[in-house]
Amino acid sequence: MKKNDEKYTWDKDKIECYPTISFSKFVVGFFRLIVFLPVTFFFVFIYLFFKAFFKPLKLYSPIFFIRKLWSLLILGLFGLKLKVVGKQSNNSKIFVCNHISWTDILVIQSVIDIIFIAKSEVKKMPGLGFLASIANTIFIDRNPQKISEDSHLIKKIIKKGASICFFPEGTSTDGLRVLKFKSGFFQLLFDKNLNIKNECSTVQPLSIYYKVNNKKLSKDFYGWWGSMSIISHIIKILCLSSGSVILKFHKPLDSKDFNNRKELTIAVESIISEDISNQILNN
Repeated sequence: MKKNDEKYTWDKDKIECYPTISFSKFVVGFFRLIVFLPVTFFFVFIYLFFKAFFKPLKLYSPIFFIRKLWSLLILGLFGLKLKVVGKQSNNSKIFVCNHISWTDILVIQSVIDIIFIAKSEVKKMPGLGFLASIANTIFIDRNPQKISEDSHLIKKIIKKGASICFFPEGTSTDGLRVLKFKSGFFQLLFDKNLNIKNECSTVQPLSIYYKVNNKKLSKDFYGWWGSMSIISHIIKILCLSSGSVILKFHKPLDSKDFNNRKELTIAVESIISEDISNQILNN
């Protein structure tokens, strides 16, 4: 992984070379699919029932339990072994993470009761958009002029006690680099109205790294970026996925130790980027 400014430049529109899917692997993928669909339908039904019953009572643990259990089951179905390093901070309401694939959502919500911030395009994706919507995902436009409006909505959610997670790169990558972080939403940590009681002064960086078991597959196997088809990527995961994923909780950073959001953004990016570099070197 490059350490200079060149790490921000890469061919994000390169043509993906799909590995050959043998008949036996196709059977594996088909089996996973016929398990995935009914399991997901069942959990969606239970999840919506729990939301309708427990949310008015302000009992959120049962709702999170369903999301967590479904996520862990699907990760297992996809042949991904989850390893968690570090611990979630009880003092942080804002979490940020590098972004590699739609599977990142499964990884994070299998550990944290969280609300994600995602691009508005995600809402239009077949299946994934629906699952994201019922999980209370906040969909935002990539229009800098609307960041104030989006931030206001996020503040209201945080004030209600929820934790949020966003991906500062603004897009998913191949998993072999960390792109330059955008600083917009880091301003939330410097909002005096939000931090009257220091409820939202710290941010906890998270890093995700995927390791493939099959040496014939490329290291960027789990990456989903650029113009890649979501359907073809899901098929690839269903048929060939076998590996591990590491979710690491880093030490929280306090906004009081920084002069502005840009300084904090650089610090968080550095922590996550360094960890991904070490993962690549050691695997």
